Amino acid sequence: MRLFPRRYEKPLFDLFGDIAQLLVSGSECLSRTLGEDPRERARLAAQLHEQSADAVALTRRVANRLAEALITPFEAEVLHSLALRMSDALDAMERAADLTVRFELGSVADPLLEIAELISRAAEITVEAVWHLSDVDELREYPAAMRRLDTHGERLLRGALTEIYTSRAEAGPMLASREVAFQLRGVLERFELVARNADLLRIKDA
Repeated sequence: MRLFPRRYEKPLFDLFGDIAQLLVSGSECLSRTLGEDPRERARLAAQLHEQSADAVALTRRVANRLAEALITPFEAEVLHSLALRMSDALDAMERAADLTVRFELGSVADPLLEIAELISRAAEITVEAVWHLSDVDELREYPAAMRRLDTHGERLLRGALTEIYTSRAEAGPMLASREVAFQLRGVLERFELVARNADLLRIKDA
């Protein structure tokens, strides 16, 4: 008998759902950071920083639960990596928002706003995928959908770079916009890594 009863803990896959919901709220915050008045960016970036810290805390909880779960070492490793990849995606969003504040960016090029929209869509698709972690056959379309978003994001990045380099802006603002563009592109790349990780569960179960 436990001297101190264990507090109520959510089911394991619910913790993944919580991280996925943070991705959605984080992507919304990122879009607002890019699209709204620059004076609001510091507050929104701080909010994203808190969401990123929450994702890290949830990932630790996932790791603790996996240590006690009756699953194979392979499944435990893939699920742990999945949680880490999701947390990494939110961390990349936080870095992008932070750069807009540090560089004191003015208006953001339309292709970058479109990439932010793709990030929001990637977060929504990830939430849907996480709902099916207990039935991995339903994850079949998830990696393909994420690859399509990633390919679209690559095209938008090229458009953004073209717009940045032909703007005749001063070197400082131009390089700042370029850095933010690559950071946003990196967010989508991390989402694709999340999808690849999830697909490992489906392949193993096949």
